[in-house]
Amino acid sequence: MDDSVNQRIKKLRKTIGLTQNEFSRVIAISSGQLACIETGKRVVNDRTIKLICDSFKVSDRWLRRGEEPVFTEDTDTRYAKVAALYDALKPEYRDFIMEAINHLLIIQKTDRKADRKAEG
Repeated sequence: MDDSVNQRIKKLRKTIGLTQNEFSRVIAISSGQLACIETGKRVVNDRTIKLICDSFKVSDRWLRRGEEPVFTEDTDTRYAKVAALYDALKPEYRDFIMEAINHLLIIQKTDRKADRKAEG
């Protein structure tokens, strides 16, 4: 396979239908970092690969080497269920869900900073 890990990440993000900002929030990196990864300006580390695989139920072998299948075979995951429920919603309710998720990600980021500060 000629694709690099970086190109597969971009392909995955587009397949899922997320913006760089949305995708980067899910895996807890900056959108700038993601942009550098997608353009090949930054090497993808093991932590980022693990976050992508865990967050989107992607095969580690596909992400690292391009070996099919793209997604893990376990189709009865919470992610699949949430995706199916989300698809069943009216567009205005989908917008509400996305806003709620974005707010939760902001809260989570604040919580992580507070945890690190308390540990340090």
